[in-house]
Order: sequence, then C-alpha cells, then structure tokens
Amino acid sequence: MDQNKKSLAGYILPAVGGLFVTYLYNVVDGIFVGQGVGAVALGAVNIAVPFITFVAAIAALFPMGGGTVVAIRIGRGDKDGANKAFMAALSMALIVSLILMLIGMFFAKPITMVSGAAKLSEQMQNLSSEYLFYYSAFSVPMLMSMCLSVFVRNDGAPTLSFIGMCVGAVSNIFLDWLFIFPMKMGIVGAAVASGLGQVLSVAVLLSHFIKKKGILRIRYEKVEFALMAKICKRGVPEALSQLTAPVTALCYNIMLAKLVGDMGVSTFSILSFLYSLVNAILSGVAQGLQPLWGQSYGRKDTDGMRDILRKGIAINLLAAIFMSGSMIIKPAIFIRLFGSDEELIKTAAAALPLFALSYIPMACNLIFTAYLYSTKRSNTSDLIAMSRGVIVKAVLIFLMPVWFGVNAIWLAPFATEVVTLGLAIAILKKERKQCKDKEL
Repeated sequence: MDQNKKSLAGYILPAVGGLFVTYLYNVVDGIFVGQGVGAVALGAVNIAVPFITFVAAIAALFPMGGGTVVAIRIGRGDKDGANKAFMAALSMALIVSLILMLIGMFFAKPITMVSGAAKLSEQMQNLSSEYLFYYSAFSVPMLMSMCLSVFVRNDGAPTLSFIGMCVGAVSNIFLDWLFIFPMKMGIVGAAVASGLGQVLSVAVLLSHFIKKKGILRIRYEKVEFALMAKICKRGVPEALSQLTAPVTALCYNIMLAKLVGDMGVSTFSILSFLYSLVNAILSGVAQGLQPLWGQSYGRKDTDGMRDILRKGIAINLLAAIFMSGSMIIKPAIFIRLFGSDEELIKTAAAALPLFALSYIPMACNLIFTAYLYSTKRSNTSDLIAMSRGVIVKAVLIFLMPVWFGVNAIWLAPFATEVVTLGLAIAILKKERKQCKDKEL
C-alpha cells in the first residue's frame, strides 16, 4: 500500500468508526428497547429522535467548522492559530450543549408533542417524553464526545479518536442490557445507558490533551469573535447536512401519525435506526477526508484535492451499493433485530427496500458537501446541504403520499437525493468551466 492509500485509510477508517459507534448508541437503544420493552416503546424512542438528532446537527457546527480551520492552519504551519480555533470551537460547543440540555429536560413533553406524539396513543406520548428527559440530561458529554473526537483526529491521533468512541459504544451496549433486562428500567434505562457511555468516551478522548501528545492544547485563549464567526461559517454546511436526520424524522412522524398511527411511527423508527448507521459510514468517509482536503488547500495543491475527491466518491459509492443491496435483497433480517412483532416486521420489511435506494445518491452528495466546505466554498456547500437536508426532503415527504399513495412516502428520501445530486453536479461543472475560462 503506497503512502497516499495509507493516509486515506488512516483518516477515513477512524472517522467512519467514530461516527458509526456514535450513532450505534441510538441503534443499540432501539434494539434493546424493541426486544426488551416492545413495539410501542420503539415508536416512543423515534418520537424523541427529531430533537436528539437536531442537537447532534447543531453540535456538528463547531467541531467540523473548527476542524476545517484547524486543518488549514496546521497546513500553513500556524500552530498558535490552530489552537485558538480549537479552543473557540470547544468553548462554543460546551455553552450550546448546556443550553440544549436545559431545553430538552424542561420542555421534554412539549417537544415530543410537536414531534408527532399529539396524534398517537397516550402510552407512546408518556414514554417518548420520559426517554427525551433522561437522554437530554447527558447532553454535555454527548456533544463534547462528538466535538473532541473530531479534534483528536485533526491533531494527528485518529486511532485514539476511534478508540474513544468504541469505549463509549461497548459500555453503552453492556449498560443497555443491564438496565433493560436484569434491572427492568425500561426506556429510561436505555437513555441513561447512552449517557453514561458518552461520559466514558469523553474521559478517553481527554487523555490526548492531558498527556499533551499533539499540537492542540486545552488552555485559555482570548475570545476572538471574528474567529468564532469564521468557525460557524465553515461548520454550517455540515450542520445543514446533518439536519437531514431531524427534518426527515419530524416530517415522517407527523405524516405517519396522521396516516397510519402507532404502527407507522414504529416502522419508521426501525428504518431511521438503519439509516443512521448507513449515514454514519458515508458521512464518516466524507469527514475523514476533511483534514486531507484542508491541508491540501492550505498548500494550494489543486490536483491533490481533486484526486481525494475522486477516491472519496468511489469509496462511498461502493459502500452505499453494498448496504443498499443487502437491505433490498433481505430486508426482514435487518428488521428482526428490533423485535418479533409480526405486523411490524411485515410492514417495515415492505418499506425498507424503497427507503434504502436513497443511500446510493446520498453517498455522492455527502462527499460533494464535505469537499466544498473543506476548500472554503461554504456558500455552494450550504446550497447542496440545504437542498438534501431540509427543503426538498420536507416538501417531498408531505407531497409524495398525497400524489402517489401512502407507500410512496418511503421513496421521498431517494427522490430528494437524486434531485440534490443533479444540483451538485451542475454546480461543480459550472465552477470547473469558470476555472478553465480564467486560465484561458
């Protein structure tokens, strides 16, 4: 394996692994809740998903924006500037996590009602608000774990970043089993297990800075509002890209609660858990390439940036085709992980093949978004991210079942990703043509 391949693998694999185990927290909750509590509780967890994933999307703003600035400054040899960007991003993430913790705890019931619970059974309403309350109590370690993993990776320790996420995931799996089965804590046990797992993850990640192994240091830095604004600007595309999860969950919950009821929401719960793992893998590839793009940009290495882009698209497409194909061919195998309710298995197995088609165009859209924001083309990246994450998807989820029947709702993500992919390709072709015209 040549040095370039080693570099790609060295950044991509830990990033994919880190994001995968981060999303695995919620998926493991879903598996244990579905198997240990029941289909109603599974739907209740899904009602809380829009707020939980919204928190994750907001959290992505600071590490990804800060990570881009840090990578570019490291590429230029500006170590002091890189540390200032790191501390600015970390401080903003901590403040926002405290605010979101208070919102999630004090407004758990109203949040779940807005998220679709108002038209569902009283049992599902109560379970969803209870889950959200306890989950939100651990917002600080959950957001800080996500933030620290990105900076540890950017600071030359991608393996430790992955190990930190793995420690959290393994402990979460054990605690889920302990709290739900032997201790009979139900849906509350799932939320607490997730939180405690993230606490352990943060402890591992902090060791990188305590031992002073890299360039970055946790220390006081003078507040620079211009730098904070730059970090937020660089992070907006990734935050918008991550908004696809809460927007999708919210729109689906509202429509399914209206058209189908509890069973429809429980079905989407399983599909969203599977989607989150696929998204983690594909987003992980994109995020893993971010430091390489940033460093190449800092060195003004245009050929290097384009080479990484081509390789990123190829890797993501192969992964997406494999995952989509597996779920289309044998959907019931994946559904049975989350419970044994035959009605739920039948309904979800029919929906999954349609839903999984979206993974293939999504693979390209995530790479294009990361490439553009990593090379300081934030406005273009924002446009692509907004299309797939918010605007087009929300419209199609509401309109497709009206136009083509209830089952068409499962094709809305695929239609959204195809529309966005067309937009992304058109934008990149236009930019390349403009560059060639300037050279002439």
